[in-house]
Parts: sequence; C-alpha cells; structure tokens
Amino acid sequence: MAADDAELVRRTRGGDRDAFAVLVDRYRDAVLGVAYHYLGRAEEVQDAAQEAFVRAYLSLAQLREPERFGPWLRRIAANVCAGILRGRSRAALSLDALAERDLPAGTPAPEEDVERLAARLVVRQALARLPGKTRLTVTLAYINGYSHEEIAGFLEVPVGTVRSRLQHAKRQLREEMVGMVSDELNASKPDPGFTRQVVEEAIRRGEEASAGNRRVDALRCYDEALAASDQLSPGPERDRLKMQALWDKARASEYHTGWRDLLALQERVLGIAEDLGDGATQAMVTEKIGITHYFLGYPEKREECYRRALQLFEELGDLKGQVGVLMGRANWPLKENRVAEAKRYIEQALPLAARAGSHDWVAVCKAVFDLLAEVGEERFASLVEWSATAVALEANQGAVSLLGEPGYGTRAGRDAAPRSLEISSVFYQVSHVRKFLDVSVPVGGSWSGDALSYSNQPLHTTVTVRSAGESVTVPAGAFENCLLMEQTTAESHQPDDAPERRRRSNRHWCCGTRRAWWAPGVGLVQLHVQPAEGDEATIQLQEHAIVGGEGYLPLAEGNTWTYGWADLPPEFVAKEFYRVDSHEGDDWYLERYHYVLKR
Repeated sequence: MAADDAELVRRTRGGDRDAFAVLVDRYRDAVLGVAYHYLGRAEEVQDAAQEAFVRAYLSLAQLREPERFGPWLRRIAANVCAGILRGRSRAALSLDALAERDLPAGTPAPEEDVERLAARLVVRQALARLPGKTRLTVTLAYINGYSHEEIAGFLEVPVGTVRSRLQHAKRQLREEMVGMVSDELNASKPDPGFTRQVVEEAIRRGEEASAGNRRVDALRCYDEALAASDQLSPGPERDRLKMQALWDKARASEYHTGWRDLLALQERVLGIAEDLGDGATQAMVTEKIGITHYFLGYPEKREECYRRALQLFEELGDLKGQVGVLMGRANWPLKENRVAEAKRYIEQALPLAARAGSHDWVAVCKAVFDLLAEVGEERFASLVEWSATAVALEANQGAVSLLGEPGYGTRAGRDAAPRSLEISSVFYQVSHVRKFLDVSVPVGGSWSGDALSYSNQPLHTTVTVRSAGESVTVPAGAFENCLLMEQTTAESHQPDDAPERRRRSNRHWCCGTRRAWWAPGVGLVQLHVQPAEGDEATIQLQEHAIVGGEGYLPLAEGNTWTYGWADLPPEFVAKEFYRVDSHEGDDWYLERYHYVLKR
C-alpha cells in the first residue's frame, strides 16, 4: 500500500531521501499543471516546477500539517509563478500580434511547422477564455489524466465542483478543441532531463548555502539532490551527479557529524569514483579518508590512505595534490614533536608548490620553517601552543577581504595557558563575514552577513565603521587618525539542535565584539576581543616594516607585522608574525606563524 503524504513528509524530515522522491513523482504533473495555468508558456513551465520542488524541500520543516502537503505545494508553485509573472517585461502574445514580433516566446524551433505554432496559440486562447478556476481544473485533468478525486484534494474543493468545472469547460470548448488541449498540455510535460535539472539545481543551492554558512540548508539541498538522482536512469551521468552530491554533503558535514558517519559518506564517494575510473576524485577522497581515520584513532590506516593518495596524485601529475598530502603527512609528526620527520615532508613539498604556482602552500612551508628557525628545534616540544598558516587576502578598490587561511596550518595546545593567549590570528578575528575593510563605507556605516558556526545554525555578524580619528599608543609607537572598526557576532534566533558543547564553542570563539584600530600607512595596530563567554584579549602591534603599499592595510611583498598580547603574564612569551610573501592580481598571500612559550 502506498504511503500517504503525511508519512512521506515525516520520513523526509527524518532524512529518508527516497521519501521526497516519491512526493516529487506523485505531484510532478500537478505542479506542471499549476505552472501551465499561470504561465501558459511551455518553455517556462519546467523551470517553475523545478523551483517549486526545491522551495518545498527547503521549507518542509515549516509545514505544520503534513497531510496537507499537496495544497501546500500548490501554493508554493503559485507563488513561484507569481514571481515569474512579475518579472515579465512584456505582455503575453496574442495571435494578432504574432506578425509584429521577432521569434516570440512559444515560437517553435525551425523544424516545427507553422500549423503546430498556430494550433498552440489557438489552444492557449481557448483556455484563456475559460474562468480561472475552471482553466486550472482542465489543465490538471489533461496532464497525466489526474482523477477527479486527486484534483479535488490538490485544489481543496469538493469532487462535485471538479466535475462541474470540467462539464462547463466541455460545453464552452468545441469538441475538437478538447483533443487539441490535451495534446498541448501533454507537450508541456517534463522531458527526460527534468530530474537531472532538479539534481543540478539542488546541488547548486547546496553549494550556495555552504558558502553562506547555512549548513542545515546545505544538507537539505544535498539530500534532495540524492533523492532526485535515484530517479535517473542507471548510467555514468547518474553516478557522477550522485557522487557530487555525496561529496558536497560530506564536506558540509565535516566536523559537524560523527566521524563514522562522515567516513561512510566518504567511502560511498570513493566507491562511485572507482566504478567511474575517476582518478582525481579517488585521490582527493582518499586523502580525506586518511584524515578521518586519524580522528577515529587509526594512524596506520591514515598513513595507508596518504600513501595511496600520493600515488594517485603522482599518476595524475597533480602537483598541488601532492603538496597537500605531503603537508598533511608533516602535520602529525609536528604535533608529536617529531620535527626531523616533519621537515623532510615539507622540504619535498616546497619545490613542488613553487612549480605549481601554489602561493598558499609556499607561504605555509615558509611559515613552518621560519617558526622552527625562531624557536629552535630543540625548544619546539616545549611550546604551549603554536600555529603556522598562510593568509590569503583580496584587496580591490579600497576593500579588503579574507579569502581564508589555506594550506595545512597546524595548531596544538600542550599545557595550560591563559585563555586570552589562545585568541590569535588577527585577520581571522576581524573577518567573520570575509570583508573587514572598505574605505567607501562612511563613519556610522556598516555591512553584515552570516558567519561560520560550530553549531547547526549560522551566526550573524555586523561590521560598523565607528570612527576615523582615533589616537592609539602601542609598543610599536603612537598613531593618529586611526580607523576604528567594530565587529559584533551573535547567535541565531533559529532553533539549533546542535550539542551544547558546539554552541558553547560559538560563544567562546566566535560570538562577541572585536574592535580593531587601523593606522593609515601601517595596518592593524590594536585589536580588542571580547568573547560572549570567556576571557578577553588585547593584541597590539610590537614591530612593523613597511616597504610599500598604502591605505589602512598597505600590501607589498616584504611588509611585516609582529604582534604581542597586552598584560602578558611574565612567565610566558607570545608572538604572532606576518609577512607578505607574494601576490597575484588582487590576491595577496601572507605567511603567518604564532607561538606561546612558557619560560
């Protein structure tokens, strides 16, 4: 016995991908009928139907009465069509206006004959003369032959009303016109590519949600893509779409789901990639599986995966992939104080990164070497905390954004230290919405957006220009006319079912206020971090060397900044160092290292 709508909705909410696929199959033609009723253009109908199903999936949690899924979906489809109609810049064509337009909407391809076009236009005119509710009923009746009972449930009207509307329509339309109506409406049914388009659109929406830190929305989109892909005919196209959706879901789930669940997703991707003979995906996923094995406590499996991934990248001639694996292999010995072993991997990686033009990896390698040179290999094991990364910035027309800290930055905490010393990476601290400087925004102006979150809901961040006339004195000197930027980050008001420890991480590391002072021609001179929970910290410029560049963050290769912590306990030494290593176009790559040492 087929499951009812309420049961399918509940199963979909519970993560059953196949359940939503059944709902799509059940209501596909009905949604197409609604779209045709409102739009009347076959070329727009499929796009509207696809959009309606995507919106329904993303909003499924808001459906209070699961048994009323059909009527709820109809309203979503109607809203989609209303948006399309609002966007139209021209009125619908009439048969009389046909000769006055060049290739109007609805014109057949060159191989179609003029009689077919004329028939289509006559049908649309005939349908247009019917009352609106009757027209929709006729449309549903002739798309896949919906029964009177099914139409009644979808439109929320009595069965007798459906029969009455159809009888009225038959009286109004000539008998021969009914056949033409049926032909025209069935011509608007989806082609075999409809489901593929649903999958691709769901993946695109998921990637967009991931980029906007909306992890829950992203996972829903990827689940929808997986459900829709199951409806495709078996073959390489279906497998590639399924592989892409699984891989994107795995990346969105990373650090947010159990490691065993993540491993299961990654192994499914690897299996499909092996069946397809896709070496690039095999290499990439094998490397990730190695990392997952590390967190599961299987170092031998991690090393086995790394060796296999490196072999695959070498066979592909992928230099960046080889660098990534080598740096990953260096990460673990560094954490375990096996410095000589780690250096061997990094020494192999650096020339490969330079040959590949991989500025980020080059900067990471240099950061590790410079950190080791400064603290000394013999003292490395005594560091309380350390990190070595690349910082990628985009500077364009007075606006500066953080692209990320690419490469394998490494971090470890080995002994107790004041919590304030764990607040580091000044550019990350001020860039929760990527952009942290914009000279076009006046004092009092602001920008905002969703920020990365440790929990299931994105955080919300606002950046405000507070002043352009601040005076600041720090160990590096006294600076006038500083720009004061304030970034505030708060938890979402949406329900968040993430574990309390993840929400606590948000309050400790992300939420709260960051106030940054930028000196013209110098850069960041002071940063005050007040988390929503936990110790605050003030980080100040200790030294700088500017060889070029201008503005509140002068960027030129060779520029350096050294930062320290105010009120540093005397038993600790702490430092954060930046040097502009290279640039390509508007993108700048800085090496960065940071350490805390107990005397």
